[in-house]
Amino acid sequence: MQRTFDVREGEYHRVFLMQLNIFLIIFTLLIIKPVVNAQFVSVIGIDQLPLVFVLVAVFAMVVSTIYSKALSTNSLRKVTSATLYVSVFCLLGFGLLLHFGIATNITLYALYIGVAIFGVLATSQFWIMANLVFDAREAKRLFSFIGAGPIVGGVAGGYVASVVASYIEGTNLLFLGAFLLCFCIPLNRVIWKKHIQQLTPIQSKKRFSDFGDHPLWLIRKSKHLTYLALVIGLSVLISKLVEFQFSSIASAQFTDPDELTSFFGFWFSTFNVVSLLIQLFLTRKIVGTYGVGTSLFALPGGVLLGSLILLFSPMLWAAIFTKLWEVSVKQSINKSATELLSLPIPAAIKSQTKSFIDVFVDLAATGIAGLFLMFLVNGLDLSVRWVSVLTIVIVAIWVWVAIKVRHEYVNSFKLKLTQADKEAKKALPDFNNVSVLEGLKRALASGSENQILYVLDKVREIPDKRMFDNVVELLGHSSARIREKALACLYFLEQTVEQPQLEQLLHDVDMEVRYKAFAQLLRQTKQQRLTIINEYLQHSDPKVSGAALVGLSEDARNNPELQKLLKIEGRIQDKLSFLKLAETEEDRFLYQVMVLRAIGNANILALYNEIETALYHENKRITKEAIKAAGLTMSPYFVPKIIAFLEFKDTRPVAQEALLFYGEGIIKELQTYAQEETSRLELIWRLPEVLEKIDSANAVKALFGFLDTPDVALRLEALRSINAIQRDFPHLKIKKEDIVERVMEESNLYKNMLGALYQERQLLPNEISEEIQAARTNLVNILERRLDGTLERIFRLIGLRYPPEDVITAYNGIRSVNEHVRLNSVEFLDNLLEPALKKTLIPIAEGALFESISSETIQGLQVKIPDERVYFSMLLEGRDPKLKMAVFRLIEALGNKSYASLVKPLIQSKNEKVRKEAEKVYAALLA
Repeated sequence: MQRTFDVREGEYHRVFLMQLNIFLIIFTLLIIKPVVNAQFVSVIGIDQLPLVFVLVAVFAMVVSTIYSKALSTNSLRKVTSATLYVSVFCLLGFGLLLHFGIATNITLYALYIGVAIFGVLATSQFWIMANLVFDAREAKRLFSFIGAGPIVGGVAGGYVASVVASYIEGTNLLFLGAFLLCFCIPLNRVIWKKHIQQLTPIQSKKRFSDFGDHPLWLIRKSKHLTYLALVIGLSVLISKLVEFQFSSIASAQFTDPDELTSFFGFWFSTFNVVSLLIQLFLTRKIVGTYGVGTSLFALPGGVLLGSLILLFSPMLWAAIFTKLWEVSVKQSINKSATELLSLPIPAAIKSQTKSFIDVFVDLAATGIAGLFLMFLVNGLDLSVRWVSVLTIVIVAIWVWVAIKVRHEYVNSFKLKLTQADKEAKKALPDFNNVSVLEGLKRALASGSENQILYVLDKVREIPDKRMFDNVVELLGHSSARIREKALACLYFLEQTVEQPQLEQLLHDVDMEVRYKAFAQLLRQTKQQRLTIINEYLQHSDPKVSGAALVGLSEDARNNPELQKLLKIEGRIQDKLSFLKLAETEEDRFLYQVMVLRAIGNANILALYNEIETALYHENKRITKEAIKAAGLTMSPYFVPKIIAFLEFKDTRPVAQEALLFYGEGIIKELQTYAQEETSRLELIWRLPEVLEKIDSANAVKALFGFLDTPDVALRLEALRSINAIQRDFPHLKIKKEDIVERVMEESNLYKNMLGALYQERQLLPNEISEEIQAARTNLVNILERRLDGTLERIFRLIGLRYPPEDVITAYNGIRSVNEHVRLNSVEFLDNLLEPALKKTLIPIAEGALFESISSETIQGLQVKIPDERVYFSMLLEGRDPKLKMAVFRLIEALGNKSYASLVKPLIQSKNEKVRKEAEKVYAALLA
């Protein structure tokens, strides 16, 4: 099994269960689908097929909405089980109604619609579950093998229906379908219990993320995605037209429902067989040789030929040819070409839009096809020949869109490569008149470092074995990042590298390259794996033995059975015993690193104490490695411990990297940490910097949540991060509806602080006491800095509503030392802003022009000068500890006992410094 399909120890159970599950689903679907189609066109009539297309689209949309709401309030496990139970009972019910001839017409309508919806929901649920059962690396390696399950199920189901329908009444096949589907229920239960239930919420979130912004918004924003969705939608539209012609001509040929069931069953399976043969032997050659642009025309070309034949000679063989071409080429060549067309699209956008395009665009196109057919067949009473005319017209539109999407693909690729390295001195590779494969090869051969890294990421997304030689050449690249990424790509390309070349990389100067080299050596070793593992683990060079242990632990990650078989924990314990025996400090460091990384990869709970101890090691290099290892575990236990290292500059980057390894699941953990009263503000302020690096709509929501906190420093950091997300991930939707309201809130805060600052400045020259004067000066200085921060927050908020580059120009101009530049910036802002904002912000911008705050400025802003007690109360109610400490110092210097009531509530503060200072000042006032 491993030698042929690369299914490894510890994976057999999962793979078998998942493959059997999808086999049964598709097997059942292909048994009942011929029955449904045959019964519908025979009993109700082919002229009602357009109507049912429309009804399928409408009811599927309704069911999908209900399904989504069910998922938001219930677990996926419950919803999945409920779907299977409902499907079984519906099949039994429909079978009984048809068997006894009760409400036959209504039953057939409901059955046709229900089977169509079941096909969408059941397969969608399966792949969601598959993404939870397998991590990303396993999925890339195993999904093609698991995908054999639905292919075999599709082939077998149709042929079984074809044969059985000759001996029993076709409607009885519904009972067989219900019987087969019953086996999926306990199968699902076992899969959830054995392979999903033990996942933490963080692991589940990393393997399968929720949808963020509505995919329609993302599609509309991108020309590339719009054309791609149109290509797919038009292909579905043509598919339905061809299906109508196929069913219409077949129903005229076979009047007996059981004969028609047998016919449909045979040809549905045959279509799948031909599709599989094309996929195995022709797809890569055609797409690789002729490129995406030309490959896209294979499907419309054959359909056009078939439609022309049907137009002049609507014979059964012509209908079979057209349907055969449409089904087989669509599922093979066209599917591969479409996948390659999506290559320049960021992975996060693809994951959010794929299901929408596959389901909702498909349903919308089905409904449109039904409307077109109703107009032609039912409305104008035209023959099936005229459907060919409509098909030919849509094929022409399809070809035009295909040309557009190919052009957009080239432009997108060029843009992405330019963005990958804007300062690249090398000219971009020529993508004109070449296939996508050749374009990728040219980029790898002549691109800059960042461009090569970008393309390697794309190779990982859609691995093509013909890229193997180009990737192998990069193993000798001068950049360690490229060598490491190239080795990671080889894992997905599933090809063998010469062993001497990998052995040389085991001595590479870069630690990460050594780890990936052994992981590749392990992956491609089919025989005597344990012998090779032991040989390298016992190597005298700690660089080599370390690479072996880490590579081994990475290979066995999320695979407890393989970990037991390879005795990972015991091997780590053996290496721990070598720490004290290491001859040099460097060797000791290498042993320590390999142990920490192996524990993190294998996520061995019993050895967490080794990571925790190393987090506080006197050697900073070991501390950094321990932080990485803690992140690799993806354990919630280590989250607050990693966050603590965000405070220091030297450990901040590695702590961010460790937190980001948790994936999207870290967002909830960071939000929880920020809400805990015991969390230090200095650390909370660092959280937005982590969130801004997560390509997720949930990260945007979390940052906007921080804007609702009273902590002005956190609000500023959150705004900086939202601006960064807007720059780095422009596809993430920033909701701008409440921006004006937030600008008004910040403007009012600015005015209040300005009033406090003005009052303090007025009082400062009159102070005789040096202690009070020093305290007031300190408070003035802090208020000035906070005022600058508030002004920055205001402009960062405006930058979410208007072009950021314009707002940044205006903000920098207002802060310029050149008076002429500042005046021009205010004028520019006056022309940029809408009236509601202009009325509030222009006076603030004009006030910011002057070094000192005059009474005219205060009057112009309509600022009320607060009483000292009022603004003391306002500052003490906030979450800014520095402002609180400054106010405490001033209150203590003033010695006014009436202020004791302002200080007293702060004695209960969760902030230790604030609490102790409040206790001290309160005691002094009462003395």
